Amino acid sequence: MTIAAFLAAFLALVHLFAEESLGALGPFVKMTPVMVLAGFVLRAPGTRARRLAGLGLVVGAVADAAIEFSFISGLATFLLAHLLYIAAFVQVDRRLRLGRLLPVALWAAAALPVLVTHAGPLAIPVLVYGIVIFTMIWRAAAALEGPRWNAGTIGLLGAILFGLSDTLLGYSRFVQPLPASNFLIMGTYWSGQALIAASFLKRP
Repeated sequence: MTIAAFLAAFLALVHLFAEESLGALGPFVKMTPVMVLAGFVLRAPGTRARRLAGLGLVVGAVADAAIEFSFISGLATFLLAHLLYIAAFVQVDRRLRLGRLLPVALWAAAALPVLVTHAGPLAIPVLVYGIVIFTMIWRAAAALEGPRWNAGTIGLLGAILFGLSDTLLGYSRFVQPLPASNFLIMGTYWSGQALIAASFLKRP
């Protein structure tokens, strides 16, 4: 996983700092870091949760490229990735754990009305996507094993960073451009994906 993390980080930096010079290769370089992570997760000894998470990473990598050609296509593909993550986290812990939903619901209540009201014709897709990603964060929280640094903690942090990345992306795209938005959005996104991958590799 260390080798995969370094390789994914290197390719992510290539995309961040050389995006304009990559031309038509840009979308494919962008998708490679998460595809590398997916390869390591899928090559590990298989559990149902790990396979679902690995497939989620594959779909997320495809979404990285798809969103460069069509925002709505990328949104739909990422939604599928989150559904796979939800299924993976549910495999880890099926209990509802509604108390852990509360902070996620508060975040959603603060972010979604702002994004949806500024999304214009994309309001409904953004709302649906938002509900799904916040559900994914809740299920990551439901799989938390305790306050120690373990697979559950790593997975939840990854899910939170993914949600933060999408919140920043939505705000920058629909409400107001953010300074250094690409670094903020992609930095939190790739970190989130790497931590989600690491969490499922760490689980038995």
